[in-house]
Amino acid sequence: MKFSLQSMLILSLVCIVGVVTANSECIWAVGRLVCNKDQKRVLNSVVEVWDKDGPQSIRAIDAIDPDDKAGLTVVDEENGVFKVEGCAADIDWLGPLHINRPEFYFKIRHTCNSDTLEEITVFPPKMKVFAPNTMDYFLDNPIVLDRS
Repeated sequence: MKFSLQSMLILSLVCIVGVVTANSECIWAVGRLVCNKDQKRVLNSVVEVWDKDGPQSIRAIDAIDPDDKAGLTVVDEENGVFKVEGCAADIDWLGPLHINRPEFYFKIRHTCNSDTLEEITVFPPKMKVFAPNTMDYFLDNPIVLDRS
């Protein structure tokens, strides 16, 4: 089978476009942290929003394509309410055949259980809410920081 230079150029261009396209999305999230032992301990907790990129169970891929921090906030009210926003872009490896939207999750650093800083990771269920809509799942379903 013989390919013309023009055919090869078009095929190369299609492959490159499929690799370099990316889907960018932003999140506006509001939620609430709860520390049943002492609600004042939620003060100064750090809430970060991250975009999951590589599979967490395959360290080699995670090293090549690590998760991206999209934004952060510090809780400054005793009621534990936080507002955080951020943006991320994921490469659409299959081009227009499959849109790869960012998968946002939260990392929370807190001292609810002791003076030692702890970190928890929270994945919202079926997180498909992107700006300009506000993801408020954790306002109605607060994140409880107490250890069981």
